[in-house]
Amino acid sequence: MLVIGWVVLTAVERYAERSPWPSAMLGGLLWSCVVAGVWWFAEWTQSPLRTARASATARASEKADGPKHGPDTETDGLVSRRADSSTPSRR
Repeated sequence: MLVIGWVVLTAVERYAERSPWPSAMLGGLLWSCVVAGVWWFAEWTQSPLRTARASATARASEKADGPKHGPDTETDGLVSRRADSSTPSRR
């Protein structure tokens, strides 16, 4: 993302703004860092939402299917844990 942005924005600085090459390269680098930073921030802030949506979807489908009992689960009294759970076990 950063490299492609640098090339495109350097070309914009050079041809649209009519800057000399050294200035266009620095300006392109500056703006591509800004664009990449905003991109990263948007991805970073959306990550918890994706995780929450995925776990909510998994809970809803598990609730609709009913509790799983079979060779891939362990039951010990009141607690039922799936062996393929994404959360680490503390045994």
